[in-house]
Amino acid sequence: MNQLLTPPLGGRGAKRIQSFDLARGFTVLIMPSIHVVMLYSLPQVQQSFLGNALAFIAEGPGAQLFMLLMGVNFALRRSGSSSSSFGGGREEAQRTFYLLLAAYSLNFFKFIVPLLFGWMPQNLLQELQLQNDGRAKMFFLLLGDILHFAAIAYPILFLVYSLKHYPYWSLAIAITIMFLSPFVWDIKTGFSFSDYILQLLGDHPPQAFFPVFPWLVYPLLGLSLGYFLRLYDSTSVMKKAGWGGAIIMFVSCLFPPTKPQSEWLPFYRTGPVDTLFHSGFVFTWLAIFHWLSRKIRSNQFFYLLIFCSKNITAIYIIQWILIFWCIGISGYLTQAFPRTFCWMIGITVSTLLLTQLINYARKHK
Repeated sequence: MNQLLTPPLGGRGAKRIQSFDLARGFTVLIMPSIHVVMLYSLPQVQQSFLGNALAFIAEGPGAQLFMLLMGVNFALRRSGSSSSSFGGGREEAQRTFYLLLAAYSLNFFKFIVPLLFGWMPQNLLQELQLQNDGRAKMFFLLLGDILHFAAIAYPILFLVYSLKHYPYWSLAIAITIMFLSPFVWDIKTGFSFSDYILQLLGDHPPQAFFPVFPWLVYPLLGLSLGYFLRLYDSTSVMKKAGWGGAIIMFVSCLFPPTKPQSEWLPFYRTGPVDTLFHSGFVFTWLAIFHWLSRKIRSNQFFYLLIFCSKNITAIYIIQWILIFWCIGISGYLTQAFPRTFCWMIGITVSTLLLTQLINYARKHK
């Protein structure tokens, strides 16, 4: 389960790129606290320095970083560039299946179990215009999240990777998606199944939190980056990526700011300029961590971040289950700062301990 989103960098038995583990692990470590504040805290806590700092991590080096590294991993994990080296796509098909299984299993344990036991706060259901009935259960079960996105993105990465000159194709497709995504948002056909697929492709919260358009931009960019990391010195590549990312951010700031689309957070469905800015930010963020990993000697905190990176999927699943199983106790948007801080520490420590316990049980099975 731990490697659904992050197959080993560089292929089977290959050495991992430590700076990528540190960058991803940092966000994974903070992730439970981000979600605790998002769901448990009073608005004034969310708008405080703590809330803004966590929001910066979530919306900057957050899911975009995970998805870009998904593409990097895909390019690095095989030494060849032909699709035949993937066994005709069998491995990718299996990974897609397990991602979908994990996605819907998480929705069940994350949402349906609290609904069945009456733990879901009434004000949360009212905000979503739902009641604790069959319609609510179906809504939560089918809700699109990051695992659904990864399951759709994975076979697309395989198809692009199988093309000749794939790093340039992936870059071209990413730029195209960046600018054309708004034209495929909110399309409906009137048929339940096709509308659900379109929901995963281009809808917005609360129906879909990471729609394929525009989020597919990030793994496609990662596919191109992974190609160059495989061929050239990683320090040289990341230095160029960092400066390139800074230039991209500067260029994106020259355009007028994007107008808010609705009451839901536009982070989950960004326009072309915002997607461009986030792309540049992630490249720069990775370059900074690559520089830090070369300047700072390995230490216990680094080991913790690497542990979080290697166990990203397990940590993601466990922390969400804990947060929603405890929301009946904490309440939705009810906690002041002292209790919010206690919940942040409690959920984070519990998540890491349970992840370590699962790893221990697997090794001694």
